[in-house]
Amino acid sequence: MVVVVLAALVLPAVRNRDSFPLSTYPMYAGTRDAVETLPTVVGLDRSGEARRLSSTTVARTDDPLIATSLLRTAIRTDQADALCAEIAARAPEGTVTVEVVEERLDLVARVRGDDAVLERLVHARCSVPA
Repeated sequence: MVVVVLAALVLPAVRNRDSFPLSTYPMYAGTRDAVETLPTVVGLDRSGEARRLSSTTVARTDDPLIATSLLRTAIRTDQADALCAEIAARAPEGTVTVEVVEERLDLVARVRGDDAVLERLVHARCSVPA
């Protein structure tokens, strides 16, 4: 019995396949650089105060990886303006402007709660429909 359990644990690593009970999925197995560029969507209120919009508002999902993928694709294919308009239509109350941006972040500073934005590039800006 012990041999079977050990084989089940070792086999995915030997075959280099992601499988139960050992996951080799690289998204969770690798380390990140200290600086990363991430797409996001920011909502601005009348006073200009910014807040990041949720994955649900951005991509109608609670999965941030899906939202990030949607944003990256829209930016890469020059569809950020169209996506901005879609997001603006479902922006939370009090939001008057939506921006689709990429931010270059110091991830260590972000974890510490310090200002982490090193650079910010706005790909699309649109008004929220009245």
